[in-house]
Amino acid sequence: MLGIVLCGGQSLRMGADKGLLIHDQKPWARLAQEKLVLLGIPVKCVINVTQLPRYTPHFQQEELILDQETLEVKGPLLGTLSAHIANPESDLFVLACDLVSMQAKLMDTVLKTYRCNEGVFEAYIFVNEAQQEPLCGIYTAAGLKKINAMRHANGLARHSMKYVLSQLKVCEIPVEAKDVHCFRNFNSPGELDAV
Repeated sequence: MLGIVLCGGQSLRMGADKGLLIHDQKPWARLAQEKLVLLGIPVKCVINVTQLPRYTPHFQQEELILDQETLEVKGPLLGTLSAHIANPESDLFVLACDLVSMQAKLMDTVLKTYRCNEGVFEAYIFVNEAQQEPLCGIYTAAGLKKINAMRHANGLARHSMKYVLSQLKVCEIPVEAKDVHCFRNFNSPGELDAV
């Protein structure tokens, strides 16, 4: 398994690269990476090519995966498929860099569920009041191969992660009320006071 921190978004509403915003004296991408490392897995950050000069002062080259723009998909799916193509045999534990409040214990719950059901499901994610939380979860190599094959065959009607999940056999883990705040992502400067 490989941990993947998704950092390649445009951050248009935030007005600054979210992965490099600082909290507790560290970039958000580094905080996400450290949470995945606690699970005992190697971790890489997925960025787009324009971000490379900004990320190399903070990350070693081998810690970075570049989005493959030729895939002609956008958003988190581009980062996830880029990581899959670079590591086609690895199941991926995906975490968005802007889930700053995510707790390692919740991520450990996903990993334990995956280990208890290995080979049964193609994705393992949380569900919050019937809404899937696709940006903190495990996507298996087999499931991502299926999605990539659909992409090749022009079979992806939409490029959202929720659409991807609708095409996979998914293990859904209910979010407890006390943990709902962990899934808040931050998209604009006005929201930063809540970090």
